[in-house]
Amino acid sequence: RVAYALSQIMVISLQDGTVGDNPRAVSAYIDMLAYNGGGNYRALLEAVTLHPMMGVYLSHLKNQKADPLKGRVPDENFAREVMQLFSIGVHQLNADGSPRVSGGSAVESYTDADISGLAKVFTGWSWDCPDGPDNNCFYWGSVNNVSDPDRSFKPMQGFPQFHSKEEKKFLGTTIAAQSVADPRASLTHALDHLAAHPNVGPFLGKQLIQRLVTSNPSPAYVSAVAAVFNNNGSGVRGDMKAVVKAILMHPEARVVSERSGKVREPVLRMTAFARALGHKSDTGSYRVSST
Repeated sequence: RVAYALSQIMVISLQDGTVGDNPRAVSAYIDMLAYNGGGNYRALLEAVTLHPMMGVYLSHLKNQKADPLKGRVPDENFAREVMQLFSIGVHQLNADGSPRVSGGSAVESYTDADISGLAKVFTGWSWDCPDGPDNNCFYWGSVNNVSDPDRSFKPMQGFPQFHSKEEKKFLGTTIAAQSVADPRASLTHALDHLAAHPNVGPFLGKQLIQRLVTSNPSPAYVSAVAAVFNNNGSGVRGDMKAVVKAILMHPEARVVSERSGKVREPVLRMTAFARALGHKSDTGSYRVSST
């Protein structure tokens, strides 16, 4: 259930043709969410970022550094969504999940300049390839038309020759210009900075509450879960197992009130129905379409 909740936050979709053509890789993506959903958020964020199906879906797989002669700039799709959907959200938040307000308006958590700066981080990543990094591997993930059959779910590989060496500024931090392109160093700095942002606890915590317990949690509920995200009691930030425990053991999850409950998602209705009535397949296959 935690993996399913995370799949609604860190979304990929079978409606994308390339994603839809790789059902084994999509299954591996859900397995990755299940594994990291009980680990640390920082590790989860990196696993999501480097999964090829996310790279395909949000177009940072084969993302290249700027080339003024070709009029090319880094693709900004993932840079925007990793902030908007996976980590900090569009507004600065208080610990209880409410937006911070200045002059009567919610304060934005990032700008277009932050997106452009962060987009440079996500250049130079492509298919894992045993003979990489070379040009053929970057574009096709293969050498002499032979590719790793598991490349669709192995973490993406960094290709320095396609990574931006430019200075990268975003969210109040700067990655200095690199004399030698280092995609791994850039990625580590960026994800460390995102995972440490004060928005992550209330932003992610509220969404997990809404998917696991109730659609309308109180500010106190969100604040309590965010506090556990910030410190699990042993000085560890981002302990997902502690966060889930805090969500399920909070009083609002265990008593009926005017805030209780949520609409059950269609797939959970279907699986509950199948369990209750003992459904079985005549063929041994369960052919459930995504349409």
